[in-house]
Amino acid sequence: MKHAHVMLAATAALAAPLAWSAAGEAQTGTLSQSKVGPFTIDYITEKGKFDRCAATLSPGPNMLRIAYTRALVYSISVPGVPVPARTIDFHFGGETFSATPATDPKRIRAWAAVDPTAINALMTVQGTIDITLGSKAYSWPIGRTKMEDVMVALENCTHKAMGHS
Repeated sequence: MKHAHVMLAATAALAAPLAWSAAGEAQTGTLSQSKVGPFTIDYITEKGKFDRCAATLSPGPNMLRIAYTRALVYSISVPGVPVPARTIDFHFGGETFSATPATDPKRIRAWAAVDPTAINALMTVQGTIDITLGSKAYSWPIGRTKMEDVMVALENCTHKAMGHS
């Protein structure tokens, strides 16, 4: 099965840090751009400037968010856990990819940068997306949605926001 070439940055820097004001509130804006299966493709600003696009699944407390930043780096965020988790494991395409997660101060969300190998494996996922944060396991149903289509829409959103064609 052929997969569309996905432009990936080779950086391991965390990709979607939250911006916090002195009052501790995120200064983030979100505008929905399109839908791909159950995913909403969102345009996200931080402090009034474009920061990233994200494929959002199950908005609310159980939200999965796959982001592609203006630095052309992927990250994935999941609901946080009350205590710091040492690892976040992405179970994609029969393989497990581990990373050290970062969290916001209230541990509402946890996220990690995702390398190109994991993203390529994510594009083969069918049925459910499975991720483990510490001892907490998450599973998001995606039905027959092709993850390759989600990733292409996500990259198109970011490139368009940056003025690229």
